[in-house]
Amino acid sequence: MIAPRKRTIALPILLAVAACGTDRPPRLQWGLGVQTFDAAALGLGTADAPDPWIAAIQPATRLKVPTYDGSGQLVHPDVLIEPTADGARAVMAITPYPFTNNRFENPSLVETRDGMQFTPFPGAESPLVPAPPIDHNDDPDLRLDPASGDHELLYLETLRPDRQTLVALRSRDLVHWTRRDAIVYDLAHGAPFIVSPAAIVGDDGATHLFYVDNLAMTTAITTLVSADGMTWDPATASRVAIDLGGVTAWHIDVIRGAHGYGMLISGFDAEFAHQNLYLATSPDLVTWTFRPAPLLAYTDPELDVATLYRSTGVVSGNLLVVWYSMQHE
Repeated sequence: MIAPRKRTIALPILLAVAACGTDRPPRLQWGLGVQTFDAAALGLGTADAPDPWIAAIQPATRLKVPTYDGSGQLVHPDVLIEPTADGARAVMAITPYPFTNNRFENPSLVETRDGMQFTPFPGAESPLVPAPPIDHNDDPDLRLDPASGDHELLYLETLRPDRQTLVALRSRDLVHWTRRDAIVYDLAHGAPFIVSPAAIVGDDGATHLFYVDNLAMTTAITTLVSADGMTWDPATASRVAIDLGGVTAWHIDVIRGAHGYGMLISGFDAEFAHQNLYLATSPDLVTWTFRPAPLLAYTDPELDVATLYRSTGVVSGNLLVVWYSMQHE
């Protein structure tokens, strides 16, 4: 997790203090919740009933998720639904974040058969990769490559001030992984500094990568397109056509709906430390319509959170299920 480069004073200080280690860690902790929405009303679903196991998911503000460090504190969920012999399962990539210590932000896998109870993914190393020599890993994104049949997990290896690497892990079985450096950003020579990569294959067959560019004292949702999902040219990056009004986007995920795509955006209009979760929709991954009313608001007393953060979701019939990470007391 990386603090933005504008309108931030209190939170970056908190992050720095926590990462260095203190006798008294911050009271605020991190976790995962789940909420459900009318997907048809949001322009993402149909009138059909959802898959039964999706329909059985009940909203919960505090889910218990195992983490390799034992804290149960986590951020950056990204979910992949897969069929099984007896139904389906959700595989979720996460990063632990105990008391705001980013050295633990190493991508890990958990699974759930009901969307609410999680266990470590059987056979997989936890974490999948160790912490780098300096700085930290962050922001995993999990998908299935329909062309190759491989699972791909993208994450950021952030080594400030020198470089940042978009790492692509590939696996057939979610247990054995090989690493490839998809994009290397030379931060020391002015390359963009990015957060929250999210990849999805569009109806055009190309893989669309979305991320937030945090280079020029601001943030902008940016996209790259790859014909094969493997080869990326950072020089072709372009800003996404989306009007966010007064909201500054921070972390995103892109999901498929019955009538196009949805983008889950954690962002803020005043303070980075207090983010809402917003939704934008698109018919083609090119033009996006932003819904200014938050999908989830940090001021909602039922959520009991200080801020909302990177979230992920799935659409099934008339139901949208969103697993959201958040900071709570």
